[in-house]
Amino acid sequence: MLEFAEGETGQSMLDNAAKWSRKILALQQWLIKKGYSLCTVESTTGMLRGFYAYYKKPLDLSGADKKKLGRVARNSEDYLFVQSDLKKMYDVASLEERYVLLLGSNFGLRVSDAIQLTYGKFKTALETAQKENLTPPIPFGTINTGKENVLAHPFLTQDFITIIHSILDTHKDAKDEDRIYTNNGSQMTSTLQNLAFKAGIDPHGQRVRFHSLRKYLYDRLVSVGSDSKAAMIIGHKVKGEIAPYIGEGSLRELYEKATPSIMLSNGNGTELKKHVQSLEERNKIMEEENAKLRAEIERMKHEQGVVTSKTATNETQIGKHSSEMEAMKTQIQELMKVVTELKDKK
Repeated sequence: MLEFAEGETGQSMLDNAAKWSRKILALQQWLIKKGYSLCTVESTTGMLRGFYAYYKKPLDLSGADKKKLGRVARNSEDYLFVQSDLKKMYDVASLEERYVLLLGSNFGLRVSDAIQLTYGKFKTALETAQKENLTPPIPFGTINTGKENVLAHPFLTQDFITIIHSILDTHKDAKDEDRIYTNNGSQMTSTLQNLAFKAGIDPHGQRVRFHSLRKYLYDRLVSVGSDSKAAMIIGHKVKGEIAPYIGEGSLRELYEKATPSIMLSNGNGTELKKHVQSLEERNKIMEEENAKLRAEIERMKHEQGVVTSKTATNETQIGKHSSEMEAMKTQIQELMKVVTELKDKK
């Protein structure tokens, strides 16, 4: 930054805010040519804008300039997923990786909103669907998005419901307010990148990002219906005044049409059946173990009773033998007395 500013002081930069309003885009390109990372480029230009804003001299930037600064030219384009990619990733993913994958492809939220979701929010959605006897896709409930401050209206497919049940079973002690994904937002993209590598997907120099799943879902939704409804589902601002006239029922209809292209398992409930079967088998094993334990307890109680009975019998016999020995002792003493008397007479 100092090199680009050519030794200009902070006060001088404040005095020449108009000049820097024109130079900030040149700074952006200069940093890119220097080979700095995307994060560094965005941070540096953001820091400069913050510097002027702090001293109440915000840079005079056009809407186009602001978009350019918010969308730095990358060395590579974002990789656009197809359904077969996601299915490969789903098949080799761990439980946590499946959660990240389905969270992105089912909800289409930005990372900043996705990491905020809690156990309680999912429990509420599942319980509500059960009470109302809803079949997938089921509504998750509205989410107030951070960036644009608009409501998202996501839905859960059968795939995602299965994974959520598994997560809830695995984390029975989790509190309702606990976040399911405890890492930071950048780790979500790293998880997705590692999963793509594990699935053998070659992006051919393009960049795999969690945001790519938002694009994937939006594309699936607009292919079968209104872009306004698709935007409302993923939490993107809808132009005009149409949003208040669109109900959740019509959003669900649109999502249901797109579901075949969103599902990553075979879509016939096999994953759920496997999950239920696994739980039933586990319960059966636990019941069998409990029956064995109960039988062992009864056996031990019986043995304890036998031992107690034998002990009582033995104690009775010992008492009887003791009485007999005392009688014999008395008899011996009397005989000895007789013998002694006979000796004295002689």
